Amino acid sequence: MERLTKYLASGAATYDYPVDCYSGVDCNDRVAKSVYRQLCVERLATYEDTGLTPEEIKSMKDEHFSGLEMAKLHSALMKLKKYQEADKEGRLVVLPCKVGDRLYEVTGRKTISVYKVRAIRVELFGLFIEWDIVEGFVWQSLSGINAGEIGKTVFLTREEAEKALEAMKK
Repeated sequence: MERLTKYLASGAATYDYPVDCYSGVDCNDRVAKSVYRQLCVERLATYEDTGLTPEEIKSMKDEHFSGLEMAKLHSALMKLKKYQEADKEGRLVVLPCKVGDRLYEVTGRKTISVYKVRAIRVELFGLFIEWDIVEGFVWQSLSGINAGEIGKTVFLTREEAEKALEAMKK
């Protein structure tokens, strides 16, 4: 990465203006310097978005990560930041399962019915999971369930359903 700054003899940091900022009629091109300062501010903002201190960056570079790994880490942090913002704004939905998964329903007849997820819809009052029966018989609904039922009467694994069935039998 090309540096945008340099250290003066006094130890103070300053802009490391490129040569074209000093060429031309004015010999001190204010527009070119302004554009360069904006580039510096944008790079600083990108760095600050990582939330890491210079010491943390140096530690990762020296001890743990190569340049490529650092770039991947930065990219992952930026993606995570977008997810955090979406979550904070109420725009992030984490699905409990995916289309094609099997769900296991503990029925009132003390059996386990198996369904295959056909679709997941976002509705006014939450997520609705559409399913097709694979094994057993329909207990709650032929078309599907509200995702809020997962962990109560419908489970993501057969093992969870069997535990709930055992608890129901007691």
